[in-house]
Amino acid sequence: MVARSAQVQRIVQHVIDGASVSVVGQHWSGRSELLTQLAETLRGIGLATLQLRGIENTRPFEAFRAALPAVAPARGADADFATELSRLVKQLVAEGPVVVLIDDIDLLDEASWVLLEQLHKSFQIPIVGTSEVRNVSDPAERLLIKVAQPVVKLTLDELRLDEVHDLLEERLGDQVSPTLSGRIHMKSGGLPGFAVAFVDAARRRGRVRKHGLVWQDSPDLWSSELEGAFEALLFRYPEDTREALEMLVATGPLPVEQATALVGQETLEALEGRGLVRLFTAGSGPRVTVNPPGISDYFRHLPQSVRSIRLRQQIEEALGTDSSVVLAEQPTVPRQFADVIPQPEIPLLARAFRDAFEQDLDQTWAAWQGAKGPAEAARALELRLTGDAPAGQIEEIISRTDVADAHPTIALYLRYLRARWETSKELPLEAIEDTLRGDHDLGEPLAIEALLIGFRAERTEITPAALERIGEIAQHPGLAGEVGGLVYVAMHALGGRPCEALARFAQLPATGWVPRFAAPLRGLALVTSGRPQEALEWASSQLSVARERFDRSAMVAQAYVAVMALLTMSRYADATAAGSIVASGQFQAANLLFGPDRALMNALAIAARRSGRPGAVGTLIERGSRYTGRSDALPMGARDFPEALVTEIDEEPAETGRRYRALAADLAARGYAFSAAGSTMLALLIDFDLDAALEQRARLEKMGGTVFLAYLDARIAHQRRDPEALIEAARWLRREHANDSALKYFTAAARMLREDGLEDEATRVREEIAALMSSEDPATEVALTQVESTLGFTQREREIIDLVAKGMNNPGIAETLTLSVRTVETHLRNIRRKSGALARDEIGEYSSLR
Repeated sequence: MVARSAQVQRIVQHVIDGASVSVVGQHWSGRSELLTQLAETLRGIGLATLQLRGIENTRPFEAFRAALPAVAPARGADADFATELSRLVKQLVAEGPVVVLIDDIDLLDEASWVLLEQLHKSFQIPIVGTSEVRNVSDPAERLLIKVAQPVVKLTLDELRLDEVHDLLEERLGDQVSPTLSGRIHMKSGGLPGFAVAFVDAARRRGRVRKHGLVWQDSPDLWSSELEGAFEALLFRYPEDTREALEMLVATGPLPVEQATALVGQETLEALEGRGLVRLFTAGSGPRVTVNPPGISDYFRHLPQSVRSIRLRQQIEEALGTDSSVVLAEQPTVPRQFADVIPQPEIPLLARAFRDAFEQDLDQTWAAWQGAKGPAEAARALELRLTGDAPAGQIEEIISRTDVADAHPTIALYLRYLRARWETSKELPLEAIEDTLRGDHDLGEPLAIEALLIGFRAERTEITPAALERIGEIAQHPGLAGEVGGLVYVAMHALGGRPCEALARFAQLPATGWVPRFAAPLRGLALVTSGRPQEALEWASSQLSVARERFDRSAMVAQAYVAVMALLTMSRYADATAAGSIVASGQFQAANLLFGPDRALMNALAIAARRSGRPGAVGTLIERGSRYTGRSDALPMGARDFPEALVTEIDEEPAETGRRYRALAADLAARGYAFSAAGSTMLALLIDFDLDAALEQRARLEKMGGTVFLAYLDARIAHQRRDPEALIEAARWLRREHANDSALKYFTAAARMLREDGLEDEATRVREEIAALMSSEDPATEVALTQVESTLGFTQREREIIDLVAKGMNNPGIAETLTLSVRTVETHLRNIRRKSGALARDEIGEYSSLR
């Protein structure tokens, strides 16, 4: 089961301080496992534990009798048992500190509850008790706060996607594909018990299989073995509660008003109190959906019955025959950073998207079969380019749709969609161009030429001649100018001309079909121009629109913009969070020119690598490789990018730097300037070279890459050991909201000044650090932990850091410490994970020799 080490350490500290701790969580949230880990940790530091479990409707003192069978006389009276137990506890306290651990404390029998209170008051023994979360307390409910003081409350949140991924790899003993962990995260709602139940049942029934070193999923993870897991949850509640849940499954997510009309206010609040329904934001307001989402699978696999027919009739009586919801327009307030999509909503939202996709597949297919018209074909074809389409449907739509009388705009869009599908199948560029030209005149030659330029730029290169021509087409009115303008923005953003891209974006129509395709291009141009904070705010607002409209490709595109912006600000954990929705929901964006699917998976692999999860890198790269036909022009989207990335794990920094620089040279030769610049920056992060950094700075100045210039100035100043220049670069990074990096370089500057004996100057820098951390936009806790991470290095890691500071390479370190080179590499990976340092000179900064 998942190791909740952070929560365990918090509880240990509270216990040492003399406080009791109340741990609350949902059913199967891992409360029992946490107590097991806690007991091991407490015993490891010399504390004795008394472990109890609450059991309903049992004889007096049953919790203590089960925990201490040798204490109770075979037929002793309850009073005798209480006396004997008090004597034993007094003896334990005399020998050393004792902690009482109680699973399901709210289910203790009355006698055990009274005795527990007496023991706490007599011996001041800390108590750690778990209970199921409730939002309404019964006055008679047994709460830890009623018997112990002081009490700290700790709530077990649902696991994030990356935590579920790690849990599944631990459970299966090898790498897990992101698709598998994403689907189980969605179905389990982040509850570890359900996640384990899903993967165990799937493995036993052959629903997951191992391909090489990676566990892969099959189309359907459900099996009858899972019925017991969900019935263990559902049959704890009365029949009317189960029926309310079944109706909410049948309707899908509902606005609160409709959910209330369906099941009643009191029932709905009771379901929420038990964690069986959750609210998430979509449309005109909050929606209610069942939790965990896998409950839907349970009810949907039940055979039809008289009861299910009755419940359907109740739904129709309460809501009418059509319970669909009209979604609202775009909200105006953006979210920032990790709140791009709140993490608890991700499995719920992913399930809502999947259900909507399956429903839309059926509806668009039926509509097209009924009419065989071009409008119905366009809707059906576009949808199937955003997910896994049923076999043969795309081919049938293409071959059997009559476009003879279609409006030219719809006919051109059908050609475009067919060309996107052919691109995803990696057909030759000549065949794709023939599709765009078609076999009859649509009266839009310039629009077709603009698409041809865009497809060539996506597949081969961005040339000055192509940029000039697309600029001419973009000046024309009508459809030609709209299509040309979109292609212009994409080519200039990716070709390293973000100012021109943003200027053209401002001239595009703000209504109609254009904004939907233009929105991610603006975010990409903002990232290219070195304005990641603006890009993130833009992506946040557009993700809100996409989730309201259930726009799958927009979710991919805007998640990519958000991830790139966060990576630019070195917020690796937040980048992982921002991409979680796409990893959970099996989205695609094959309908978009310059679709970012592969680039997004590679970007998430970088985030995993930088945040100390190298095991996830391979599986994310593998998933990205499935998205064929995607462009090398997108940053981190190049086909050869993964080869350079994996060398970060297995090779020396010099080799990794060489790979990234070679990739950058190839991309630059093809006119993909921003993608080339990104690879060069990665090379400099891993294997810093002062001359290369100065050359890169000159190139970035022409592009206007503000935050990238700040990073380079910081690395150059760090290399030259120039604390004043380093402080200025850190201030610049702070102005650009790259506050994790600002903290890192402020700290490095303070260290340099202190080493030079300039304590007053170092104090002033520490005051800037304090101002940063107390501001409304501080560095993250992860960054703060990394700055202070020397406390977390093992003795062996400290030895290796000192040898790195002396300039020794890995084979030399291995020989000096009598280790294998592989072991040294493993220690260096751990050092990088703890410190956030990438290059060897940064690792050396943590040496005791300095």
